[in-house]
Amino acid sequence: MDILIDRNLNVNEIVSIMEPQTSVSKLNIKIEVHGKGKAEGEVFRHLAPITLNSLLRKMPLQGRAIRFNDRFVYVVLGIIAGMEKARKKFQKGDLGFLSSNGALCFFLEDCEVAMPINYLGKITSGLDVLMKAGAGDVISIDICS
Repeated sequence: MDILIDRNLNVNEIVSIMEPQTSVSKLNIKIEVHGKGKAEGEVFRHLAPITLNSLLRKMPLQGRAIRFNDRFVYVVLGIIAGMEKARKKFQKGDLGFLSSNGALCFFLEDCEVAMPINYLGKITSGLDVLMKAGAGDVISIDICS
């Protein structure tokens, strides 16, 4: 296979063109609301490494959906992790981990919360599925590279 390379590129640019882009920090998250559909997103190790490692050790995760004032849906997972770079302001589609009760939170709209939550990443597709999740719906979560 012949590859044409612009002679003005340096070695690093050539390597980045030829190698697939992978990130050590970025992981894919797949969320299924049983009977309603699937959503996908990305989580990043550097945002909350201890929390994410705790989640990864318990894969796959499953729990019942709980809605909070139509602002976010969360799933209590029983995972113990402390606060890491926690914040109170979130945007629609953000993912967070509430360390006070070990819950994974999916934000349905921009909001400010009372308790700090570890920011983990973002939903990239299927947020509408999470918006349809009702109280008690079973949600399965899988995080993979």
